[in-house]
Amino acid sequence: MSSFEKIDDAFERQNERVKIALMAGPGVGWLLTLIMIPAAFLVMVSFAQIDRSYDVVWSLSVSNYRELFVGESGLFQTPFVDSFLLSLRIAGATTFLTVILAYPVAYLLTRLSGRRFKFLLFAVLVPFFTIFIVRIYSWLSLFGSQGLINSALVATPFFSGPLGIFEYGVVAVTLSLTHAFFPYMLLTLYSSLEGIDYGVIEASRDLGATRLEIAKDVVVPLSAQGLITGCVFVFVPALGTFITPQFLARGKFTMIAEVLTTRINQLYAIDYGAAGSLFLIIPTIIAFAIVMRTTNLEAMG
Repeated sequence: MSSFEKIDDAFERQNERVKIALMAGPGVGWLLTLIMIPAAFLVMVSFAQIDRSYDVVWSLSVSNYRELFVGESGLFQTPFVDSFLLSLRIAGATTFLTVILAYPVAYLLTRLSGRRFKFLLFAVLVPFFTIFIVRIYSWLSLFGSQGLINSALVATPFFSGPLGIFEYGVVAVTLSLTHAFFPYMLLTLYSSLEGIDYGVIEASRDLGATRLEIAKDVVVPLSAQGLITGCVFVFVPALGTFITPQFLARGKFTMIAEVLTTRINQLYAIDYGAAGSLFLIIPTIIAFAIVMRTTNLEAMG
């Protein structure tokens, strides 16, 4: 390669770097402004203290983290740990239910076309056009000893009284969250399933595979990226949900967002709230790292 060709090649590489910088610059700037800088400030506040005048005393104290995990009864015996573990279980159950319910619907949508596709999609998504708080009130009327579900069961000769499973509590919150986040899972799975070559499924049938084997060995692996992304889109907001447990838990338990919000509102303990909020951010970062690890960005481009 001649010296002129080397210089020309160097200019081309420099121009490519400039183009990438110009394209990524605004996005990186917004990322730093709206996410990284507030997150850094949150970390700083988590090590600070609030004095009696409600002013922030900047320090490097770990007392906020100690208060999160060390209670009067010992290590991990605190309201924060209890609510955090419960929130993880509810978010996990919500994610599992949305997967079970959304997979067959998403698969059916890929097999329909024309008016049938539009009708099914409209029928599934039309409840979500209403305001979220209205949907919460509809669930509120379904549960409880005098709710529509228990009233219908008691009216039959098979039940003499209301069932505890349909009282307010974990079941009510989980089902409501499943209903709320169902579209996220459905649309993500649909976009992934739509890209599958169904000739592979037909070939599997010709080779004698059962429907269960096709679903387990063909459909799920080929739609794994959409499944993982959908799980993130459901799990992360379900973990930090606030309104739903306020209405449907009826004081039987508190999820992590309620614990932090109550502490901040009552005591202005923003240092405690900042430390606790980091443990909501960590699962989010892990979840998105998994998505980035499993997603083929080159294929998407």
